[in-house]
Amino acid sequence: MRRFVAATCLALLLAPLASAANGPGTLVQNTKGWRWSRGAYGFDLVSRGSPWSAAEADLMRQALDHLPDVMLQKVDATGTKTFYRDPHPVGLTGPRGPTVIATTVIEKQCVSFGDALFAGLNPDRVYFTTIHELGHVTQYAMIGGHRYWAKFKGKVFGTSDWTKISWTLALTGGLRSWNGFVSDYARTNDREDFAESLEYYWTNPDELLRVSPAKFAYMRDEVFNGEMSLATDRVLTHVAIQPVVPALTRLGDTADEQHSLVKCHGERFMGPLDGGINSVTYAGKKALDLSVSRQTIWSWVPGSAAKGNLKVKVTTQDGASNELDFTVKGKPWWKFW
Repeated sequence: MRRFVAATCLALLLAPLASAANGPGTLVQNTKGWRWSRGAYGFDLVSRGSPWSAAEADLMRQALDHLPDVMLQKVDATGTKTFYRDPHPVGLTGPRGPTVIATTVIEKQCVSFGDALFAGLNPDRVYFTTIHELGHVTQYAMIGGHRYWAKFKGKVFGTSDWTKISWTLALTGGLRSWNGFVSDYARTNDREDFAESLEYYWTNPDELLRVSPAKFAYMRDEVFNGEMSLATDRVLTHVAIQPVVPALTRLGDTADEQHSLVKCHGERFMGPLDGGINSVTYAGKKALDLSVSRQTIWSWVPGSAAKGNLKVKVTTQDGASNELDFTVKGKPWWKFW
């Protein structure tokens, strides 16, 4: 019965859906730079700190030609129609660093693209960046767009049905798991997770489905209204990251008595604001533990731990870490009184 239910669910996810085929847009040069348009939707490529070259504008045209009207309709609803060309992308508080390739400023209804994006004139890189930044705008549209953002100044944020898939709260950035993300960058917060997942849904949907069927279904049903990209819109070399487990890098002490306090250092633990679990064991004996951060857990050597050399590991909902050696010296001095 379980196999039947699982097979049915997978079949529903993979069922044929409407495909988008909105056709190419038109790119026209003007006094400010360029304008791309297709039907009711358009974007102004405005030269600001740097000029839009013909080659760069054409890469933007190629990227925008791939995107469906169902997405552009949401972007259009926010009033975000200007793409600035700057040496370094300009955020709300000024220019960003030289390695930043683009930034979305919903308060000013624009996206700023920097020199670093166009180094080498890589069409896939421009395509991924464009859809990522417009993915941010799409999420803003789904929570009320520019008027909402201007009213609350970003203090209230989150697309609730989206947020609950991987996050405890949008503002605190609490993770439910280290897995279910298409990239390391997607783990930054709810918003980068949305933009990265949208990017993969459109450019390589099988990868998003592999990583998170729930996110695949959300993008398909809530964002793209059942539409999926055509083969010509996809980049199959755009591969998502693999699953991860926690890792122990070192112990604060490698030898001590029962009931002593030992600090576990590592990666991909669950922090105080995260969901999920942490479990520290000494040769299989569960220790009391206290999570300090995603890299540190305090643990108390179990009183039932046998004297001698044993293995310590950390287990979360994502799996078990590697093991490190620890030596239990014996009972603490006060146990002999």
